[in-house]
Amino acid sequence: MVMEGRNDKDFIATLRGHGLQVTYQRLAIYQALYHTKEHPSAEVIYQQVKKRFPMISLGTVYKTLERFYEVGLIQKVSPVTEVARYDANTQPHHHMVCLECQSIQDAEDIIPEQKFASVGKNGFRVLRQQVVLQGYCRGCRPDAAEN
Repeated sequence: MVMEGRNDKDFIATLRGHGLQVTYQRLAIYQALYHTKEHPSAEVIYQQVKKRFPMISLGTVYKTLERFYEVGLIQKVSPVTEVARYDANTQPHHHMVCLECQSIQDAEDIIPEQKFASVGKNGFRVLRQQVVLQGYCRGCRPDAAEN
């Protein structure tokens, strides 16, 4: 999902397009998340943004990420990890979570995208969908030494 060539104006437009007031801290937090293929925790994002903004608090990063999630700018990926992890890619896609090292990767081309009806027969309304595959990454697989 990492896309090069986006500049501050693009990020500012994205934030405003989601009804958010643009601050330097919000911009830095969104850019830190957007420019990685990882699915970082708030703590990891905090450590990165703190280099540019030493006075930023971890609480500000948490609140900002929650606000981004509430307006649909990012998604949470946290069904089996101990802490919430975040992803700037809001397009429907699935994830693979390593049960050993807790790494999260996009599950590209593993299972086809399936569109669910927005409202099921029982009246349940689908807002978000996410399939999470649990297993072991290449480095943690018990049989990794054999391959």
